[in-house]
Amino acid sequence: MDLERFYREDHTFFKVIIGDFKAKIGPRRSSEERHIGTYGLEWNEQEASPSRGWTWESPNGEYHNEIDHIIVNRKFCPTDVAVVPKFYTGSDHRLLRARFYFSRKGEKAAKFKNRSPRTTRNWDLFNSLVGCWEDAVVDNIDEEYDRLIQHLHVSAMKGESSKVTKRRLSPETLELIRQRGLARAAGNRELTSELAKQCKQAIKDAQTKQ
Repeated sequence: MDLERFYREDHTFFKVIIGDFKAKIGPRRSSEERHIGTYGLEWNEQEASPSRGWTWESPNGEYHNEIDHIIVNRKFCPTDVAVVPKFYTGSDHRLLRARFYFSRKGEKAAKFKNRSPRTTRNWDLFNSLVGCWEDAVVDNIDEEYDRLIQHLHVSAMKGESSKVTKRRLSPETLELIRQRGLARAAGNRELTSELAKQCKQAIKDAQTKQ
């Protein structure tokens, strides 16, 4: 399995990414600032006091930044994130620790909920469309940035396709189940028992074919 395919495929339900993202979190410095500032904050980060929030210190000790992060793909999975202040690592980064809550029951419920057809992406087509980007000579870098984002968004939409989920039960099996329900409602025990056996065998045959 090649590396790119490995990263694209979904292997796990809980995903945790930890590291130095060189992404500084903090208040917007000016009203004109668009690329670095309050984007992504909202309710996505664990709140902490300023003294417990920074993870990196400049060599002279004058500047402190929060650039190390723990990213989780499940909303209620992380229960606590904090910096360990008095732990010497030999680095200019402080130790970051987190507490997680993993629920097998919640995992099953989420997987059942997400059984609807998913959208897949044709990566070869997406890469071809992205490669059609043409740089424009403009003085306003914000306009150029907006054009690039729009181009990537359109390319992603064109590269999408619906993945149809195959039915696990054939129409014949579903009809047997319907007839069994009618026989049970009518109080016909003998017919209900016979149809139940046929349903069981049909489901078993379908699982064998899969």
